Parts: sequence; C-alpha cells; structure tokens
Amino acid sequence: MKDCIDEANKWSAGRAKAVFGDDSPDARKIKRRFKINAAASYVNVSRQAIEKAEKEGRLPAADYIDSNGVNPRPIRQGYTLEQMDMMRDHFQTQPYQTAELSPITLAIPGGKGGCYKTSTAVSFAQWCSLKGYRVLLIDIDQQSHASMYFGYHPELNTTINDTVLPFMLGEEDDLSYCIKSTAWPKLEIIPSHLQMQRLEREIQDADIDYPAHAMLQAGIATVSDNYDIIIIDGHPDLGIGTMNMICASDITLIATSTEVNDINSTAQLMGLIGDIYNPNSQLDTTHEPLVRVLPTKLGASGSASQQNVNDLMRMWPGMVLINGIRVTDEVGKGQRRMASIYEQADDQRSSPAAWKRATDVFQNTFDELLNTLIKPQWGNS
Repeated sequence: MKDCIDEANKWSAGRAKAVFGDDSPDARKIKRRFKINAAASYVNVSRQAIEKAEKEGRLPAADYIDSNGVNPRPIRQGYTLEQMDMMRDHFQTQPYQTAELSPITLAIPGGKGGCYKTSTAVSFAQWCSLKGYRVLLIDIDQQSHASMYFGYHPELNTTINDTVLPFMLGEEDDLSYCIKSTAWPKLEIIPSHLQMQRLEREIQDADIDYPAHAMLQAGIATVSDNYDIIIIDGHPDLGIGTMNMICASDITLIATSTEVNDINSTAQLMGLIGDIYNPNSQLDTTHEPLVRVLPTKLGASGSASQQNVNDLMRMWPGMVLINGIRVTDEVGKGQRRMASIYEQADDQRSSPAAWKRATDVFQNTFDELLNTLIKPQWGNS
C-alpha cells in the first residue's frame, strides 16, 4: 500500500514539475492573458475607456506581440490579473465592501462525493477574484482536492499545521498562521490535509473557548476583516466538520447531483441543518444561514436529470437555484493540465469552443449566486 501511495505522490509531483518546473505552490503561475474585452468586463468599464486611458498615459501602454502568419502584425498580448487590478484602482471600480459591512461566508456542502461541490467552490472563488473581490477559500475536506487546485498537496508540501485543525483544537489564537497565498492576487486559501479527520475524534475533548460546533465560526471572525467573500469547502458527511461549516456560514449552498440517490443524501443533510436550528436544540448558535440547493451534473433537455430538477423545484419551492451546473469534461481536463478553466491560456484549452462552453456552464450560476444571494446579504449587514 505504501508503494501505491508513493507512486501516486510521484505522479502528482511529476505533473506539476512538467508544467511549472517545480511542485511548490510558489512555482504556479497563471499563463492566461485577458483580452481587452474580457478585461473591460472584469474591471467594469468599457473597452474604449481602457484604450483612452492608455493613449493619454493614465494607464501604462498595453503589451504587444506579433500575430501569427506570413505577415505578422502587432496585436495586444492581453492583460495580467495584476494589470486588471491596477485598472480597477485607476477607474475606482474596486468592489471592496466598506468596513461597516461584514464579509459573506458561503459554505458549499454536499451529501455525497462527486456532486461538483469542490469544483464549484474553487471555480466560484476564482471567478469572484476575477471580479475584484478579496476571497478566502477554506478547505476542511481531508481529501484536500480544493487545496490541490492551488498546489497545496498533502504529503508533498503541506502538513496538518497548515490547516484550521490547530485552531479548532485550541492550540492557536487566530487563523492567520494557516492562510496561504495563491497565484491569484485576490485569492488566499487555508489548505486541508489528510489528518483533518482527527477533528471528529479530538475536538470533543479539546480545551477550547467555544462550543465544538462553533470553532470554525470563531476562527473566521479573527481574519474576516481582510475579505469580502469567504468560501468553505467541506467533506460530504454529517459530522462535526460539516456542522462547523454550516454554523459559520451566512449562506449554505447544498451542491446536489440531479440523481435520485444524491437527492436523498441532500434530504439527509437538510435533516442535519434542521436539527441544528430546531428551537428545542441544545446547540448554541448565533444565526441561521440562508439555505439553498444548487443542482449539478445536469444533462440535456429531456434527460432524467432535468426531470429530477423539476421535481426538486416542486418539492422545495424557492430553495433551488434557477441556474444549475451542466456536465462538462473540461473541468477534469483542466485538472490534468494543472490549470482551471479560468486559468487556461489559449494553448491550454481543448479548443476555443470547448473552453467557452465550459465557462458558460458556470457563468449564469455564479451571477445568480453573487447578485441574488451574496449582495443582498451585504445590504442586510
């Protein structure tokens, strides 16, 4: 068994080295340059405003490269994440929330594995960062899949001391010790580790200042002023970790594959939420999160998955997001290329059309999340 684990670790490290020359998080770079129309959309100005500011010297001149072909001509190379953030500063379009407004914490649990829970959490974190929001992604899933998207791999370059566990067992005073940078300037992460499973066994006997189910909420409060949006990715179970992410959240978004067994698992997760906030519950909680259901792994019109979504909307009126996430192979292909769909440069994509379809899978859903769930919560802060 040890040989199998060693070979898997060598495989992971080898893939990272082949792409980045190193298997460390610091070696990861985003190759993608954002074309001017995309940059204008993310900066929230017009293309003409960017061109005018460059022409007048209010922004640095754009980088140019030669086009392909027999008669190459200079074309814009595109903009980096850092250059787009410089534009936001210039145009005063940073979407930071004021000090008076609290960050919104979004927990994305799932009743079963394979429900796009982690890919949704990671992709939404990157998308919010692209929009200019300051994001913290907290991974408490011992499988650490969200962490691996950013190069934090258990056994290779992270230990249990890089996770929330020391705080949750009363060994640290705040979470600043475990916050790590990523290749995304506006996105930081608290990675996870295989030994996070110790949480279930040890927290009940730990010397802690808050109830066991409220420790993650207490930890987030120690660092929350630095962020606009905090996203939690957890393990698909009904244990103390899942209770913590629910109690810490302002919004609990249950990722639900549109398959019968997965819907039953979601009902079990809803039962846990109901038990936590039952008026007769012995648990001391500070607030009750807004609970919504995100349908995932949607197939074509007329498929069983679409029929199941219709049933969900009938069973749980008002709880199911209008937009779900369709099935796409491009997420898995991006993992193999060591670049998510939002990180991929032109030469890292299957094809322009396949990449566009993959980003379209998330676009409407993320717009709905931001505009109908998160922004109204800021208004109520």
